[in-house]
Amino acid sequence: MKTSKSRRGFTLIELLVVIAIIAILIALLLPAVQQAREAARRSTCKNNLKQIGLALHNYHSTFGTFPASRIGPYESTCTTCGLDSRFSAYIPLLPYIDQAPLFAQITSNLGATSYVWNTGFPAYKTKLPIINCPSDINTNDITDLGQHNYLFCIGDQYSNFQSISPGNLRGVFGFQSSVRMRDIIDGTSNTAMVSECIRPPGSGALTPANGAGTNSTSNSTNPSACLASFVNGAFTTGLLDRNRSLGTRWTDGRSGYINFNTILPPNAPVCNGQTTQGIQPPSSRHEGGVHLLMGDGAVRFISENIDTGNISASQVSSGKSPYGIWGALGSKNGGETLGEF
Repeated sequence: MKTSKSRRGFTLIELLVVIAIIAILIALLLPAVQQAREAARRSTCKNNLKQIGLALHNYHSTFGTFPASRIGPYESTCTTCGLDSRFSAYIPLLPYIDQAPLFAQITSNLGATSYVWNTGFPAYKTKLPIINCPSDINTNDITDLGQHNYLFCIGDQYSNFQSISPGNLRGVFGFQSSVRMRDIIDGTSNTAMVSECIRPPGSGALTPANGAGTNSTSNSTNPSACLASFVNGAFTTGLLDRNRSLGTRWTDGRSGYINFNTILPPNAPVCNGQTTQGIQPPSSRHEGGVHLLMGDGAVRFISENIDTGNISASQVSSGKSPYGIWGALGSKNGGETLGEF
């Protein structure tokens, strides 16, 4: 007589053990996957800066100077343009980042509706991957005027952005500037050109996070007061409109949209006056610091703990920066001797 063997299944305890093992494996693997993704995003961000550096050098080869961070157009026949030399350095760089058609579209439309905050002009809303860091979060609730993540260095100065004479310009970029390679006396490998910013996160019109700033005039020219006004992750004074913050308009050459300075360290709070003054350190979502494009085209990762010297000191128009190694990186002709950074 044949006997049939019964088929034994999983017991409930065995099933729970298997599920627990799978959960543990997922918990162990997930951080590694996230780290790999961030490493890829960070690599893309670094490459973006290298491409911007190449564009800047190609522009210099063509015109003999680097573009101003705020420049033209100059339309003497147009009294209602609303531009008032408000184009950012990205506009003249467009042909050098494979965007010649976009450059032509913008520069051929210098009429009464061409002001750089015109949301009805599609060219100003163009998203350019090369000027956006994939590590940053989407901020879809901000007025969509071509967001970006890379800023031009104005050195270690915090005021008079529009009235600094060319001879007293500390950084490579400035208002209607025309800095040449030979003007970078400190050496291109020791001089900052472009770094990162995060766009203001959160919802609503105001935010206390990096990327936005206080609207306090005193704090925008006082580094130590700016730092002190940011307590427990929030500003203690009035906040700036998120739609008028760093990273929200790549076409707008005004300082509050397009510039950073080397006074407070990376990822410190931003206190700006939008146009002519501000404490505007770079920021990123990379752990521990920001990428920095140097004048020689190299991209360095700068720690948020970099030496900043005496942040209670006033800005200088010549000589060594009072803001330590970080300030020295911003000055193109301060005469500082830099060690490791």
